[in-house]
Amino acid sequence: MQRRLAWMISLILFKRKCDLCGEEEISMYEPNAPFKIYCHKCWWGDKWDARDYGKDVDFSKPFLEQWNELFHETPILGLSIDTITGELSPYTNQCGHAKDCYMIYYSDHNEECMYGFQLTNNKMCLNSTTVLESSNVFDSSNVFKSYNIIGATSNNRSCLDCFFIRDCEGCHNCFGAVNVKNGSYVFMGEKLPKEEYKKRLKKIDLGSYEQYYFWKEKAYEYFKQNIPQPRWETQSYNSTGSYVFKSKNCTECYDVTGCEDSKYLMLIKEGTVKNSYDYSDWGLNAELVYESGIVGENISNIKFCHESGFNIENIEYSKLQTGGSNCFGCVSLRQKQYCILNKQYSKEKFFELREKIIEHMNKIPYIDKNGNVYKYGEFFPPEFSPHAYNNTFANFFFPKTEEECKKDGLQWYQSDVKEYPITILASDIPDNIKNTTDEITKKIVGCSTCPKGYKIIKPELDLSRRLNVPLSRQCPFCRIGDKVKKWVSQMKQVDRICDKCGITFKTHYSKEEALKIFCQPCYRQEVY
Repeated sequence: MQRRLAWMISLILFKRKCDLCGEEEISMYEPNAPFKIYCHKCWWGDKWDARDYGKDVDFSKPFLEQWNELFHETPILGLSIDTITGELSPYTNQCGHAKDCYMIYYSDHNEECMYGFQLTNNKMCLNSTTVLESSNVFDSSNVFKSYNIIGATSNNRSCLDCFFIRDCEGCHNCFGAVNVKNGSYVFMGEKLPKEEYKKRLKKIDLGSYEQYYFWKEKAYEYFKQNIPQPRWETQSYNSTGSYVFKSKNCTECYDVTGCEDSKYLMLIKEGTVKNSYDYSDWGLNAELVYESGIVGENISNIKFCHESGFNIENIEYSKLQTGGSNCFGCVSLRQKQYCILNKQYSKEKFFELREKIIEHMNKIPYIDKNGNVYKYGEFFPPEFSPHAYNNTFANFFFPKTEEECKKDGLQWYQSDVKEYPITILASDIPDNIKNTTDEITKKIVGCSTCPKGYKIIKPELDLSRRLNVPLSRQCPFCRIGDKVKKWVSQMKQVDRICDKCGITFKTHYSKEEALKIFCQPCYRQEVY
């Protein structure tokens, strides 16, 4: 998994000129990265053919070394977005079908969503992660099919008009509630008459930064006094992992939906995925996927690939392959078949040469500087990744120091972003969103967590006003990064002993995260 994640860019974006049209665009690649980078219009356009960069196979040196040379010569897509998203939401990455969105990542089918990760089919979500089919969501994580949710954490499904909730389902009008199922008018754990609940809520103004964080901290302290739901799974059978939905016979899978007979999957969106192994991100109708990352949408028999999809089959060792079949070791091909290192072959020659290459990869494998051997069957080496290790999701899961990266032959990014002169401290932003004028969008705000300055954009200000929530005092990278770190902490399994029946079971909650915990049957008996 570490190898795949070392290719998975995290949250950073750069400005870089397109190497075809010359326009300055947003890119996931550093300005000095040694690649040909095309903007989304040029890459998806018809002014070039990736086969023009095709190479003959050289059986005197490792095949992966030749692939890496091709990778550096063939134009690649600066941002993984479709053309519609590029027009309507250019400041996003690894996104599709986004309208009026800003700085969201690994997300699909969203509208008016800002500063988020893993958002799917949502509208008006701000500063949130892992939200599905919901609207009017702020400062929340793990929210599913809900409306008007503020400050929620952990797991909440089918809820309405709720504030600071955890592990709630089918609830409405709750404030500071935990483990409530099909309930309403709960305030800090106390069930109230409807009118009393409304009276208490009228005294609270969550548009005030001071009040918002007072109540958030108070609610989260209350949460610690209550057992958490040990696992969240819906309509799943014989499966292990965390956040496994509508799946069966899956082992060690995390944040997946609609998977069958698979192992070691992560971040798989709904749309059946079958018989796959070591697969990170995307999904949407896939089968026989092995050792691949960011691949999906009607794919079959995909091995050792990255950022590829949309009706492909029988593809190996390729990046940015869209459409087509039977290709091996290619980069940026669209709707092609029977290609090796981007060179076109006949069907007969392709299969003949493929067998020779596999034999060659086993006889003359690629060996990295630490002596790791890469024969046929291994994903691309991390040192081939176009991204600095500290800018990838690998660093969230498997942190390394700069010295360790250099020792392992990995890139390290040292920020040389131009320091914008800070014109207002975060602490000097008006406390209440009601008292915040449009003038704030002209300021450079000093992040309360890191030394960087950032701007508050007008759509963010407008959405904060509509939701009556305070402006963040953190820069985008800090606020999204904190949520991603929380998500990463859930992508694991540890053994715990049920504090009620004494059996050993698996959960993502460590002792530090939940001192007291029940197994799933005991939890359901206690709560439902």
